[in-house]
Formats: sequence, structure tokens, C-alpha cells
Amino acid sequence: MKKLIAGIFLVIIFCANVKAQTYYEFTSNDLDGNEVSLSKLLEKGPVLIGFWATWCSPCKEEMKEMQKIFDKYKAKGFTYLALNQDSQKSLSKVKPYIESHGYTFPVAFDTDKKIYEGYSGRDDIPYSILINTDKKVVAVHKGYLSGDEKKIDEEIQALVK
Repeated sequence: MKKLIAGIFLVIIFCANVKAQTYYEFTSNDLDGNEVSLSKLLEKGPVLIGFWATWCSPCKEEMKEMQKIFDKYKAKGFTYLALNQDSQKSLSKVKPYIESHGYTFPVAFDTDKKIYEGYSGRDDIPYSILINTDKKVVAVHKGYLSGDEKKIDEEIQALVK
């Protein structure tokens, strides 16, 4: 009986991971109300989608590093797309926050968390998905610790050669 339960548990974990590795197309609005389509961004190069919120301290730390990585690789077609998950009540804080930090990467909204759920996101942000131009999820990052940006940088560098 223990083997059966362990087997079922492993299948559930495997299925959850497989779902996380699936491409999910979306269109969202950016800070100025313009539509942002993932497939359009992928025409230029790989995309790192970073789910974040203004109340999330690790997200803010990660975004500082993502700006550096975006600056380093954007000429090679790379895009860092910051998808905000603030509630409707706190959305007014997003644009001033982005502008005050001088971030130049695209920022769009996922307030209903449909995109986040489409990429198997749970209650753990920051949450990042790296997608190559073949529309394959090549990396998933949950949370952020100082130094994580080095691995992300290596992953992007391998895609933009």
C-alpha cells in the first residue's frame, strides 16, 4: 500500500512539473494600456517572465538585477517582462514604482493571475519562467536569493548566442 501511495505521489509531482514546462500564450496590457503579446516578444528573442508585486521585497531585489541583465542582452533580442500581480486596490502604485527606479523593461499586468496560473504559479513570488524562441520553457525559478541572477544570466547567455 505504501508503494502505491508513493507511486501516486510521484505521478502527481511529475504532472505538476510537466504542466510548469508548457508554453502558455497570453496578451496583457502594459503600464500605458498597450497590448503586450508573448508571441510577439518571442519573435525578437528569448523572454524571461517575472511575476512580481509591489509588496514583495524579494521581487524588488530581483528586479534590480533583472534590469542589469535586460540591459546586457536586450540588443540581442532578449526581453525581461515583469508581470505585476498587485490587486486592483494597489495598482496605482505600480507605475510610480517602476518610474522611480528607472526600470526600462516592459511591465504588464496579471491582476487576475490567469497567466500566473497558466504557468503553474502558486503562492510563491517572485516566480520566473524563461522561454526560448521555439516557445519552450527552458527554466523555472521560484523565489529569489542574492546570487540567483548569475544562474539566470548564464541561462540567457546560452539562448542569445
